[in-house]
Amino acid sequence: MDKHLSAKDQKMLLNALGKLKETQEIAEAKEEEKRWSPIEVPLRLADHLATLTKADLTAIRVNLDIKGASSLKKQDLCDKLSEQIPALLPNPLAAWDETRHQVMQYLAANDGRAYLPLGTKQLQYFKERGLIFTGTWNGEKTLVMPQEVLEAYRALELSSYREASRRNTEWIKLTQGLLFYYGTLDLGSLEKLLEEHTGELPRLKEYLDVIFDSISFYEEIKQGAEGFSNIRVFDPAKVKEEHALRSEVPFRPFTKDELIAAGEPNFVDANPSYQAFVELIDRCYSMSREEAAHLIDECVYAIRIGQTPNQLFNFLQHQLEIKDLEMVKAIMDHIVRLHNHTRQWALKGYYPTELSAQQRVPAASGPAGKADVISFATRKKVGRNDPCPCGSGKKYKKCCGS
Repeated sequence: MDKHLSAKDQKMLLNALGKLKETQEIAEAKEEEKRWSPIEVPLRLADHLATLTKADLTAIRVNLDIKGASSLKKQDLCDKLSEQIPALLPNPLAAWDETRHQVMQYLAANDGRAYLPLGTKQLQYFKERGLIFTGTWNGEKTLVMPQEVLEAYRALELSSYREASRRNTEWIKLTQGLLFYYGTLDLGSLEKLLEEHTGELPRLKEYLDVIFDSISFYEEIKQGAEGFSNIRVFDPAKVKEEHALRSEVPFRPFTKDELIAAGEPNFVDANPSYQAFVELIDRCYSMSREEAAHLIDECVYAIRIGQTPNQLFNFLQHQLEIKDLEMVKAIMDHIVRLHNHTRQWALKGYYPTELSAQQRVPAASGPAGKADVISFATRKKVGRNDPCPCGSGKKYKKCCGS
């Protein structure tokens, strides 16, 4: 909370934020109720399209790239979509990974109706292509594939999509993994790194079709003027600037398996420093391990966007009751260890302890280009002749800074 605000203004601000949150929760509850309203099984495509809004129908038209239908009235658009959705089914399937194919296969194997625990955005993805709709049937939440879509899907030679879906899965996971560690990459850098890990240069149009389509389903990356970024990078230009300051430093090499693992949704780099911090919070505070992990996840994110250890401590002070000096010291020690062992976007995927600023970064890069390692004892940047923060007893330049 801003200390310059009066107590009265702070109270008013908190009340306003509380009301905003309450309004959002009410809107989300209404949307959830609408999502699972009663639905007919079996489902005729034309009948269900007629229940959607014009905005819903327009989303389907745009996502399936249906030409000559932008000016149609609602009923005419429904008729057009009823005809085109089954006919165009091969188009979206060509860009899918194995996960989305498995969803369709599961529903088709269950006569077009079943329940799968998909996220809200994933359910919306299928709805906005006219392929799967949600509702309540026989008192149960159900995903329903319209009969016309089911028949068209069963008529396809699905084995012909197998190799493409495997390739698409690899492209998506590698791309998401690269951006998890490096933050932001332009298309040229992405192509080069993908070629290194797959052994071949991806066909650009096919690759972009796959990645752009995956963004709507996974929401793990975003695209902009600077190229592609991890979804949580809020200043891609700054990340690219930091990369440029380290032009002589290669991107930290990761194995293909490491990148694919990091490309999974909600991946966490749970290294020993991370786990130790989670264990401390879990042990000392009345919160679940999941809540403790979420708190440390936010600390990792704060480090990645350039927050200092003191700023992290101030953040934790607002989340935890830090009663005594012993706990202050314990938390600060864990913050410093976490800082020194977090793979940072600005450092091209390196830990600060892996990247010696004085030896590996060009002198012309200036202070912004340095990879600062923080001392456990002083919470300050480590100099080359200072004791190494790893506790070895050696000078930093003879140990981790070598």
